[in-house]
Amino acid sequence: MYHASGKTFEKACGSRAQVWHNTAHHTSGGLTRKNLIKNKWGKIVSASKSKTAKRQKRLEKAGWFATKGKFGAEKRELSRKRRGTRKA
Repeated sequence: MYHASGKTFEKACGSRAQVWHNTAHHTSGGLTRKNLIKNKWGKIVSASKSKTAKRQKRLEKAGWFATKGKFGAEKRELSRKRRGTRKA
């Protein structure tokens, strides 16, 4: 038994699922219950990493966009900004 922050846990360190179900206090990486969330597929993920990934918009940067009136993503050509040569 492991006692931490006024609660009793079976293990100190465990998997994300064990931390989620309050069987373990933290993961090997140090994530506690408050640092974990479930994503839209029901997978237990790090809250901070999930938040960061949402802000990055990787699909849009790769050229995939949602089109109004259509289902699914559509590939579009991106207009890349060109940098001119800098004058010294």
